[in-house]
Amino acid sequence: MTRGLPGDPGSFPKRVTLELTNQCNLNCTFCPRRYMEKERGFLDFGLAQELIREMADHAPVTVVPFFRGESLLHPQWYESLKLIQELQVGEIQFTTNASLLDRKKSERVLDLGLSFISFSLDTLDPALYESSRRGSDYHLVMNNVLDFLELRDKLGVPTRVQVSAVETDLHRPGMDAFVEFWRDKVDRVRIYAEHSSDGHPGSIDEPLPEFEERLPCHKPFTDMVVYWNGQTACCNHDWTRLVDGTPLGNVAELGIANVWRGEAYARLREAHRCGAFDGVTPCVGCDHWKMYYMNAGYLGRTYDKRG
Repeated sequence: MTRGLPGDPGSFPKRVTLELTNQCNLNCTFCPRRYMEKERGFLDFGLAQELIREMADHAPVTVVPFFRGESLLHPQWYESLKLIQELQVGEIQFTTNASLLDRKKSERVLDLGLSFISFSLDTLDPALYESSRRGSDYHLVMNNVLDFLELRDKLGVPTRVQVSAVETDLHRPGMDAFVEFWRDKVDRVRIYAEHSSDGHPGSIDEPLPEFEERLPCHKPFTDMVVYWNGQTACCNHDWTRLVDGTPLGNVAELGIANVWRGEAYARLREAHRCGAFDGVTPCVGCDHWKMYYMNAGYLGRTYDKRG
């Protein structure tokens, strides 16, 4: 089977998710963090520097310095992002819940000149916001984001800003108002489909459309996720970090390129090329590959800034 193949993976991933920490200051009802391993920690700054320099040797590489935690908790978040910028690694796609984004952090983020930042907000209803994003303060977060936007415009920094929402049943009635409020203030509003009702993957019975055949996912050919402890995963839906029980590899020991070209990744890609997924974890039970072959509207909605 060749239809849909994304091509040669090359010698290095095109996109690296670099988890600065898996710790978070919130406990959102729809987040699967509660089902991950119990150990919490921060990406060692020395290791972060090594990985960033390796990525710079293979630039351009899109870097996502965020995964299962709040990156602004990392004591060297600024220094890490600054090094990515200084070495011209590639585009940085940064996401934060904005609860820690005070004026000083906003100034530091804008000093970096990031091309893109996304704020996770969900609703204009304070009670609903605080019941789903447990541990947060609606008014504080709103003030942080609005202050960030005002400061960005005052300084003339071209950072594109997105606000996002997860469209749960409870949030759906207020989505139109949410979009209208933000659409004139930010560059893009993005509404994500809910992936779990209680943070547990698969807890929503809304199957994606059926396909006549299993087609290849692009992620094993383009992406790598690096966890805070150096372990790797093939994508942000892979919480096991195993292929048929074998770890993909630890970049603290091997580096990104060696893991990318390693046997576990090779076997995973071959399964996608051949469509032979029997017993192939973590992909055998996953249907997120369909995202590459579906109408984008099925996966959520985006609204660009008016005017």
